[in-house]
Amino acid sequence: MSGSLGDLGTLLPLMIALAVQGSVHLGSTLVFSGAFNIITGVVYGIPLPVQPMKAIASAAISNGEDAPIEVVLAAGQWVGAAVLVMSATRLLPWAASAVPVPVVKGIQLGAGLSLIVGAGTSLLQPLHWTHPVLDNRICALFAFLVLVATQRLPRFPYAFAFFVLAVVSAVVAVVTSRHRLPSVHVWHPRFHLPRWVGPRGDAPALWMAIGQLPLTTLNSIIAVTALAADLFPDLPAPTATSVGISVACMNLAGTWFGAMPVCHGAGGLAAQWRFGARSGASVIFLGVAKLILGLVFGDTLIGLLKSYPRSILGIMVLAAGLELAKLVNLVPPVPPGPIETWATTSDWSDGPSC
Repeated sequence: MSGSLGDLGTLLPLMIALAVQGSVHLGSTLVFSGAFNIITGVVYGIPLPVQPMKAIASAAISNGEDAPIEVVLAAGQWVGAAVLVMSATRLLPWAASAVPVPVVKGIQLGAGLSLIVGAGTSLLQPLHWTHPVLDNRICALFAFLVLVATQRLPRFPYAFAFFVLAVVSAVVAVVTSRHRLPSVHVWHPRFHLPRWVGPRGDAPALWMAIGQLPLTTLNSIIAVTALAADLFPDLPAPTATSVGISVACMNLAGTWFGAMPVCHGAGGLAAQWRFGARSGASVIFLGVAKLILGLVFGDTLIGLLKSYPRSILGIMVLAAGLELAKLVNLVPPVPPGPIETWATTSDWSDGPSC
């Protein structure tokens, strides 16, 4: 349960921002991403995350009203179609084998550092020291000190404990501000026709997809398969083709109903692993929770999620970035000596594959 919540620091800020400005439907996003979590956990047996497409989300948030829901959904479908073609034509396995290991590790390091910088600039730096009472820099410092103190307690449910604390804080913030708490609002699917081409013949969705495609290919497919092999050496690692087909199917299915474009990511896998996830059961649990929340409450959750403490989110993103960055050390430097000795030396049992 704790590990399943490890990726909330990436999911919540982007999902909330897109839902508030009307670029996606929160209910549809929760329902479809929850279903994808359940399917992913059953199929792969590892905590493979379902994350927002960060480049598309960033472009949509920065463009505001110029990125309506039809354009955002079309961008996700462009990426899904491109990844499906690459999977069907065996381009993804070729890319996975052709990209050198140091490049993959560099992608992981860059993603980890970007998470750390993002946590500091967008979540923690804008906070004040003492107000509001339940979301300030002192709260962030407390969360950070507990994170450090529990480094050698792998079974301590850090993410779960602070998630409960954050939800209580959000409820108190909503009640004291006299805003409405979530209410029962059964989800009704609404069909949306994506806007692949603009009214003037331009294609803003295509340009958003072009910015996302390299990130999806390298970080969400190639890097995540390499990271899965590092973190779970006793389990069969997902192939680049299967992960690519998974990304394609997710974005060619849920986007028709207003769901946020999603992918798998190395940062999310590292975050969930950092907070205790060791099997597909963690993402199945998360998927069931998201599915129930989406079906029962839907878009009425926006107010509560907007009040979720940024202090706790920021520390969770920071921890995920540090975990992803330090995993680069899982691949040791090439030792001296002839290649024949690598496979017979216990310290370098995986030398030839490096």
